[in-house]
Amino acid sequence: MPNPKAISEIPYQQLPLKGQFSVFDLGAFANELSRFPHTHETFEIIWFTKAKGQHVVDFVSYELEDDMLFFLRPGQVHQVLDSRREGHVIVFTEKFFFSNKHERDTQFDLTSLFDYSQAYAPVRIRPQAANAALGLIELMYAEAAITDPKYSRSILKNHLNAFLLLAEREKRSNLANTISEKTQFDNRVLQLRHILEQHFRKEHQAAFYADAVALTPKRLSEITKDAVGKTVTEMLHDRLVLEAKRQLAYSQRSVKEICYELGFEDPAYFSRFFRNHTGYSPHDFRDAMFK
Repeated sequence: MPNPKAISEIPYQQLPLKGQFSVFDLGAFANELSRFPHTHETFEIIWFTKAKGQHVVDFVSYELEDDMLFFLRPGQVHQVLDSRREGHVIVFTEKFFFSNKHERDTQFDLTSLFDYSQAYAPVRIRPQAANAALGLIELMYAEAAITDPKYSRSILKNHLNAFLLLAEREKRSNLANTISEKTQFDNRVLQLRHILEQHFRKEHQAAFYADAVALTPKRLSEITKDAVGKTVTEMLHDRLVLEAKRQLAYSQRSVKEICYELGFEDPAYFSRFFRNHTGYSPHDFRDAMFK
């Protein structure tokens, strides 16, 4: 989960979440904040069944098309520009999907679709898959309307799990999103992503993450290089740069405050680190975002 303090610095949009799961009509949810960069505390799936315009996710703009799926993790920053849109939105908490260890072992792993350690991209779904996905959405609408605490949660989770598996199959069919089998099923990489998300602000050494998964730094980097094309250090640096960009662009924090919040002790070193990875100083990047 993202840092609550960091979220409070970035505009936050309250979604119509009932308990820990909701599904609602995209066109019926009108919120002015959608046009501006904002974030959420939950996992969010946006299915644009009919759409025109742009969807900006973490500084990258995507031209909207019909039957396009976006998967957003807690803390990701996005906005919808100049859009005509119809579709559906599913929002849920991690606790809803994984209520115990057994479910973590058997349910679909969220880090596959909701992953920004690689190049983020939406999923385009084919007509036959869209018909199947719509059937699952309709089942979710129907079950969400039933107040039955004994069965509804499990039924909704099974519908959601099936929807995610269908989306994963479509993702694999998208040539631009093709990733290796190793990426999806190497549990050590999945575990690393989760640990990195929890600790990237304070732990900047590859050895910490290697110890957490009981491997040497060299061996873990060999595994991540094979799976996602990056070493552990590169994955960590990518995550730090992304969070720095978010805070510089969307919060009112000073560069020094952002530096310390991300675990850097020296603002001058933080500035060099940011420039080396982006080509901009933190101040120049912030100025460019507001031009």
